[in-house]
Amino acid sequence: MNTVMQKPGVPSSSGRTGRRGLDIRLSVCLETGVPVPAASVDVARLDLQFLTDRPFRFGTVLRLALFTEPVTAVCYSRAVVHFCRATPTGWRIGAFLSQPLPGRLTDRISDDLRTQLRYECDWKAWLMWEQSGQLSPVHISSYSINGLRLSLDSQAAPGSHFSLFSSAGAGDRTLIRGKVEWCRLIDGRYAAGCTVPGQRGRDLPRMFGNLQALHIDHAETSLPLPGGESLEMLLSTNSEPERFHSSLECT
Repeated sequence: MNTVMQKPGVPSSSGRTGRRGLDIRLSVCLETGVPVPAASVDVARLDLQFLTDRPFRFGTVLRLALFTEPVTAVCYSRAVVHFCRATPTGWRIGAFLSQPLPGRLTDRISDDLRTQLRYECDWKAWLMWEQSGQLSPVHISSYSINGLRLSLDSQAAPGSHFSLFSSAGAGDRTLIRGKVEWCRLIDGRYAAGCTVPGQRGRDLPRMFGNLQALHIDHAETSLPLPGGESLEMLLSTNSEPERFHSSLECT
């Protein structure tokens, strides 16, 4: 796997610096072996974010080499892309790791490395409270592997259990079950922090997201498209059916 070199529009990798003064750097390539320029933005035990010079389709599998700077430990893994946003400094990519980062790497970085990262979103869903059976529309404002934040019209009691649906249809099956951990009023609406069991947060982008939200944010600064592709061509490509890969074993 090739060592990542800095490219225009992508700052040099700084990763996450812990109390021990070490950074995590990474090298990225596609499953075909094609190298991808990447600069680490944030790293957790179960996922990471990095900047690159191109967008990635939802479900793209990446091969990774993560190492400390200075190099004292190296880990090889795979990850699945679930988040892609255009920013003024490059495309910000979020990817779930197939396995947690090993202790031989994390123990050299920080004593308080986070387990997971949080990703902003704005997805519509339907929520049914377990106790009352009431069905109401909600918005998912952010998500992580083990949780999500809901935007609600009314206050929810901590400890309340719920089910999330993708539509209000009576025959719709339950997609996600969760529990409210906290709820407070923010800017006129109630924000509820919730946990979901079994790392079901990995499934949220596939269940509730849309291609436009996962790939292109028109509100962000316009960036050159790779390979001279037009925006219409890229949107046409992204409208094709997506595949979400299951977790792969670390090599």
